[in-house]
Amino acid sequence: MIKLSVEELIEINDFYNGATRVTITHATGNTVLLELYDGRDIEEFVLSKRDSIMVLRNFYVEDICDNIVHSGVCGLIDVKIDKKIEHYPVQITVEDGHKYFCNLEELKYINGIIEYQKEMLSKK
Repeated sequence: MIKLSVEELIEINDFYNGATRVTITHATGNTVLLELYDGRDIEEFVLSKRDSIMVLRNFYVEDICDNIVHSGVCGLIDVKIDKKIEHYPVQITVEDGHKYFCNLEELKYINGIIEYQKEMLSKK
């Protein structure tokens, strides 16, 4: 199984958001073959079951960008880590009380975006 970066998963999630048809053509064990049709072309992606769930629930675009980062820039997120939980050891609670679950790599990416956004705001 190829381990995809958070950036790659964001791109796939972006394709998903623009797709007019989504088809899971193969699912076995921990592997999912996802086809995304945009009206002209079909893009195929081989994902882990966890990554496909996160893409299909729009975590990488909507949850990270619209909710978590926005709250983090305002300084209103609470992060708890429980390394005993395999796939979702990080719990992020945002200002409205909504909880999001992710892994450590995703948390690192989120923290990087929050810090970058804070730096950009401080330069204004």
